[in-house]
Amino acid sequence: MNTVKNILGCLAFLLLMGCAIESEFGLPNDESINHELLGEWGFSNNDIEKITIQKASDTTYKLAIKDGKEIEELQGHQKTIKGVSIMNVKTEYKDKTIYTFYGFTVQDNTLTFSEVNDKLHKKEFTSESELISFFENNIERDDFFINENQLKRI
Repeated sequence: MNTVKNILGCLAFLLLMGCAIESEFGLPNDESINHELLGEWGFSNNDIEKITIQKASDTTYKLAIKDGKEIEELQGHQKTIKGVSIMNVKTEYKDKTIYTFYGFTVQDNTLTFSEVNDKLHKKEFTSESELISFFENNIERDDFFINENQLKRI
């Protein structure tokens, strides 16, 4: 149980503070949600540690990361670039909106996600179009996604 707790704690940490690329600009929020992504995900079938993904609107998700009694709620939306699904996770920090980006797939009740490597872009993005261009020009690189994780539907 401690191993599961440590892994889920690391997962929550990765989602909130990981090495994924961040920007004050998000990718366009113009795609319908993927209904396969909705549900509860975790490393074991328990109610203490899990991630719940719900529909917030036709194009937006509500993500609830539960670790023990603490729940962190975030919003996200997806954008597909060159056939790859990207989750834009939106956080508010000191009256500023920050987007963090993860590649993801859902297959056979398994959610696989990876961070977009923050080492590939050293400076702040200055516009949404610059962010889109970065994704389009780099998404096929072998090192674009890092720190792959898998969760099972619970």
